[in-house]
Amino acid sequence: RREISHGTNTKGMRCEAHYDPESQQFILDTPDFEAAKCWSGNLGKSSTHAIVYAKLFTQGKNHGLHPFLVPVRDPKTLIPYAGITVGDMGHKIGLQGVDNGFLIFNKYRIPRENLLSKTGDVQEDGTYTTPFKDLSKKIGASFGALSGGRVNIAGICSAYLSKAIVIAIRYSAVRKQFGPSEDNEYPVIEYQHQQNRLFPYLASTYVLIIVTDWFSAFHVKYSNGILDEEDQKLSKQEWENKKAAMGMEIHALSSSLKPLASWIARDGIQECREACGGHGYLKAAALGDLRNDNDANCTYEGENSVLIQQTSNWLLNLYRNKDTSSSPLKSADFIVRLDDILQNHGKWTARNMDECIQIDNILSAFQWLICYLLKLTYIKVDDLKKQGCSTFEARNNSQTFYAVTLSVVYGQHYLLKHCKDFIEQPHISSNKEIQRSLNQLISLYGLWSLDKHTAILYQGGYMQGEAPAILLKNSIIELCAMIKKDAIGLIDAIAPSDFFVNSVLGMSDGQVYKNLQSNMMQAENALTRPDWWQDVTDWKSYAGSKL
Repeated sequence: RREISHGTNTKGMRCEAHYDPESQQFILDTPDFEAAKCWSGNLGKSSTHAIVYAKLFTQGKNHGLHPFLVPVRDPKTLIPYAGITVGDMGHKIGLQGVDNGFLIFNKYRIPRENLLSKTGDVQEDGTYTTPFKDLSKKIGASFGALSGGRVNIAGICSAYLSKAIVIAIRYSAVRKQFGPSEDNEYPVIEYQHQQNRLFPYLASTYVLIIVTDWFSAFHVKYSNGILDEEDQKLSKQEWENKKAAMGMEIHALSSSLKPLASWIARDGIQECREACGGHGYLKAAALGDLRNDNDANCTYEGENSVLIQQTSNWLLNLYRNKDTSSSPLKSADFIVRLDDILQNHGKWTARNMDECIQIDNILSAFQWLICYLLKLTYIKVDDLKKQGCSTFEARNNSQTFYAVTLSVVYGQHYLLKHCKDFIEQPHISSNKEIQRSLNQLISLYGLWSLDKHTAILYQGGYMQGEAPAILLKNSIIELCAMIKKDAIGLIDAIAPSDFFVNSVLGMSDGQVYKNLQSNMMQAENALTRPDWWQDVTDWKSYAGSKL
């Protein structure tokens, strides 16, 4: 889908597919290099087919972006077909095992049947048809389908972060530094600051795994039209309306969760690297490669800071229309109660730690935050329009004000809400120990996330005086201390096998120093004299003074 000069702005794509009724073929064409497709995984050297998004033209009319199944190379020889220029984009920061490629079409023809026609089709005579009479519903269905990549990226982020946190916590449980006496050193995991560096990311890992596993499975059901019992009772029109609204909500949710997950993973992997000290900088620790590989998640399928604006746009429309049917996943159904939430539920009520860590209380704070930021953003956009700004200018000039923060808070709230619903399911709630442990992790994630927004909570009057902020901070510290005794068991529960951990610091045997010794002693040329040794000992013989 991505092109050299257009990425996140899919409407700006310039690759075209013109239908020729005489041959019943589409003619794909790339007008110039800026419109070349790029960054497609495995396209560089080996892909034989690609799904290509291009503007569909038939009978002189542009029907917008549509996906096409396009043969690229001969499957037997891997030689590109005539009319196609395809190649590798070169070395990247990470993910070197994926050959990302570029693709250029020169009047390249494909059969009419190669149009993937879920949202629109072309008949033999060139007539364009679509099951959607309402263009917004067609866009909603398309957005829902396109969100799959972002949903999967959020899952990849949780996998990267889970590997990093496994390495860092296992190492912290073995590594000893300082103590009450010289002969009594403590494992660094015992230190409060190490716990507060790592355990919020342990909590984030669990939260992301729970939500992204569900979201991926749900998106498959959505994309394949698999209906729940409740949906099977709907009329065809009711289902089409709900599906379109669901597509828009999936788009808004994935446009928030993908940036949120990749930012959490980015910061978490870096914290894990630093928490492992100097040994964490070794390539054999595997944290550097993780950091580089995850970096791409912040960019592809929508650069985070641009993509996340899609969420605030949807929330603004939701607030303007005040229609609960526009949020069938119930990620923002409470917005219809915005005025009531701001007027009657606008105060911090927790008086002690037990009340502070209650997930319902944390959710209430997040709902107030969303409503407060949404109203401020709505007023800002409205004021800009009254000053003569276009809708585009008004939305663009409100992002730094509060719209981006609004989208982040919306994503954080949904992660928390979904996890609360998850641990209340019978297969979790029936095991009190598991529910207790998960409850602590989810509460820690919620309070840790909420702590980032205390300035806004005070600005809006939700928090007053120093007591709420002190209680919030102390609750985070105490939760980390409570989680410490379960930390190794919690990471073992999500850890991949040692083959995939592949880190001298994070193997399940706990033999950090033996693994370090083995790695160092067996490293190539580690114990040999370098070929350039004479450059060190005899440099005076050929490097005379310039004075």
